[in-house]
Amino acid sequence: MFDLLIQNRKEIFQAFIETNIMIAATIIFSLIVSLPLGTLLYSLNKEYLIKNKILYQILSFALNTLRSVPFLLFIFVLIPVNRFLFNTSYGVISAIIPLSLVTISIYTRFVEQAYINIDQSIIDRAISMGATKIQIIYYFLFPSIYSDLILSFTSVIMSTLSYSTVVGVIGAGGLGDYAFRYGYQEYNYKLMYLIIIIFVLYVFFIQSIGYFIAKKVNKYKEKN
Repeated sequence: MFDLLIQNRKEIFQAFIETNIMIAATIIFSLIVSLPLGTLLYSLNKEYLIKNKILYQILSFALNTLRSVPFLLFIFVLIPVNRFLFNTSYGVISAIIPLSLVTISIYTRFVEQAYINIDQSIIDRAISMGATKIQIIYYFLFPSIYSDLILSFTSVIMSTLSYSTVVGVIGAGGLGDYAFRYGYQEYNYKLMYLIIIIFVLYVFFIQSIGYFIAKKVNKYKEKN
């Protein structure tokens, strides 16, 4: 296996870079959109914030729809969108929109769920102190879910890594596409297994980093 890695190091490294470009862009968009959107969803479902059942149902339906469409078909559906925005439906850049939308739909639900799991005593304390709606969210609710957000975001990154193996159908490349084209299709199963091992090690690395950061955050919260 090591000899195989050395022989194909340039191609594997290029595929690894392509995968990381897709993941990096996707998780940045996901953070920017999902944190406020998940907060809004939670707020729309609570009387002490800005309850609005109709708007909540509309947003909830949109998120559920994004998560329900099979990802491979979702890629094809968004080809006209990529052509309109980027003047191309091929390559790494064309994978970012479908990956981002799916990731946003997943992480937004994680954010909402983290808020739902907050201890009622924290909410009662905030209300009894006369905190405004923004203060309730910013000073009481959001700080209570830091570790949950980190752990769920770690899971989202791993899911994104899995989704990235499919986008080779539009020429986005990446490790998954490399394993399929030069491993499976060329009957080079050792190469395919090598890429699988790289994926496994990468997932373990991501998970370890996420758990490490979450533990550090919990220790910091306990000290303060």
